[in-house]
Amino acid sequence: MTQPSLFRLALGEAFDRLAPALQRHYDLAPGQQAVLQGPMRAWNRFAWARALAPFMPIPADQVPVYVRNRGLVDRDEVCYEWHREFRYPSGTVVSYTLTRPARDRLPARVLDTFNQPPNIGITLALEVSPDGRSLRQTTVGPQFAIRNGRYAALPGLFHIRSIAVERAVDERTIHTEVVVSHPVFGRMFGYSGTLSIE
Repeated sequence: MTQPSLFRLALGEAFDRLAPALQRHYDLAPGQQAVLQGPMRAWNRFAWARALAPFMPIPADQVPVYVRNRGLVDRDEVCYEWHREFRYPSGTVVSYTLTRPARDRLPARVLDTFNQPPNIGITLALEVSPDGRSLRQTTVGPQFAIRNGRYAALPGLFHIRSIAVERAVDERTIHTEVVVSHPVFGRMFGYSGTLSIE
């Protein structure tokens, strides 16, 4: 029997309200995948920050972006994998995220872990809009430094704030916007654009 996707498990009945394009994007059981492509506008207020987080996008308009999402099982947990490529004339910036069940196991929450092997984890609250046309993911609760599979809670000063909203444009197209900020530095980087699901 096929295991339910991570986002279906996390959202419960609210998942069924999602527009078809968002369901196609997020309802990936282990072994299933989706590919999305399209142009993005990327921005980054602090060029020096890329030395600390090289997965940050380089500022540019109309950047071709390739995203491969997969459902998988990792350490006996149903997870959701993000492989993103921002394809610039000068080279490709790759970012990797593995979304897994939140450590507090509260409903409508997941944990995003970044890089391979993972070294950062942030808890996200999931919210489906009343009309089902958008899914909002916002940082909430604990954030972690990860080393050798061990999680150490980060103090609030080191927390980032991430807001990611994906909105269905039609049955095969999604508009996405991501903004990452910090309580001291303010808005740090982000990207937005429209992606087609293949």
